[in-house]
Amino acid sequence: MRELTVKSETLHRLASQRADQHDAHLTSLSAIFVAGGVARQDLLLEVAATIKRFYPRITSVNVVPYDPSQPVIETQPGLSAQTKERVVELARRSTGALQIGQMPDLPNHYLLVKRTPNSDAAQHGLALVIDARALIETDDPFWNAPSASLRLSTPDGQTALVGHFSSGETGFSKPLGSVSQPLMFETSLAIGLSDLLPLGKVMSVIALVMVVFLLSAFGFKQRLRTKDAESRAKLSAQETRLAHASRVNAMGEMASGMAHELAQPLTAILSQAQAGRHLARRGDVERLGTVLEDTVSQAQRAANILERLRRWSKPNRALSEACSVHEAAQNVQNLLALEAKIKGAAITLSLHSDPLFIDADPVELEQVVFNLVRNALDASDAAQVTIRTHVDGRLVILDISDTGPGVPDHLKPRIFEPFVTGKPDGTGLGLALCQRLVEEMGGEIMLLDETDQTTFRVSLPLSNKSEAQ
Repeated sequence: MRELTVKSETLHRLASQRADQHDAHLTSLSAIFVAGGVARQDLLLEVAATIKRFYPRITSVNVVPYDPSQPVIETQPGLSAQTKERVVELARRSTGALQIGQMPDLPNHYLLVKRTPNSDAAQHGLALVIDARALIETDDPFWNAPSASLRLSTPDGQTALVGHFSSGETGFSKPLGSVSQPLMFETSLAIGLSDLLPLGKVMSVIALVMVVFLLSAFGFKQRLRTKDAESRAKLSAQETRLAHASRVNAMGEMASGMAHELAQPLTAILSQAQAGRHLARRGDVERLGTVLEDTVSQAQRAANILERLRRWSKPNRALSEACSVHEAAQNVQNLLALEAKIKGAAITLSLHSDPLFIDADPVELEQVVFNLVRNALDASDAAQVTIRTHVDGRLVILDISDTGPGVPDHLKPRIFEPFVTGKPDGTGLGLALCQRLVEEMGGEIMLLDETDQTTFRVSLPLSNKSEAQ
């Protein structure tokens, strides 16, 4: 039962965070519709398409007028008359708060409705159709066991949106921690004899009893001491392995928590920035359009990095393309310019005269350069960091050097191993990630010896595009 509670709390927290993201979507979409109206529905549909792409649990975005003679805006045509009536009913019922209701003709889905504009003068209902199954989707194999089940119901707990329970089960019950969508989240575990007495544990106990009996029968004190020492050595090795596994799990929890914490503000940044960009194009504030373009670009980049974080342990990777090594270096210089200025440091580029391209994922290449430069800045408050490129035969050579104190000798042989770090608050994953990404690009990364400055060298195969320059 303790394992069920822990797993349920984790999934409940994840589903609550996902539900909270819907509020930001509706706020952004409502602002766009109020500004552009039906005449500029293309603005709303473009932002809605972006939201659906990044959050596939939102199956459609719809704007339904109170007046049936007025046009309906739909991202996925085919909204039934009964559903349209339900959207208008929920919108009219609203006094400012979001309204939730079950889909009349689509199982496992529910409606989240906002009146627009959000006042007594509202004439439309803005509705998200949400797949309840995707809201509680998880990769944890615990929920694939036949004995485990979960259910998500309407706030009154009377109607199940997804899942079911069998009689005689015990479990966990708690509404989602979302003010607008307090759906009832319930889990259960059917406990059987195999759960109480797993065959493997029974056999282990029997084997242990037999070993103890045989050792007692010998009765030789010295032999018992030897066996006891061996047992202690095995336990110590096992404790070491468990400690390592705990650190790996802790890092997984940290990465998952960071992704979920960043997801909601990134959603609001992406939606509001796109809305601002479109509205600025229609007005006189041209500088606002430029600022919003930069905001959208950075939000998209952050979303790509988070996606790769989630796919860390999965074999599938993004398709490679010919990407510029110099562009990656310049982007990193721009991203870390403010941090370098605060620390009294400097980032200098010394790039090859010709453009250099490699075949890789541009975000992964930029991530490698970013991690190496960031490490160099952390090494010393006034570090002078230099990014150099040159060509050696069929290889692009990328060197990142700094004037910091250097890598301690005892760490050099293990510098690319996970959890090995010389920083008091470091995770020891940055260089391990760099090595993995570089090797997947077909290249090599190393720490150069006998150099005046601390220098990490990345060697990557030259793309055919560079040869054609």
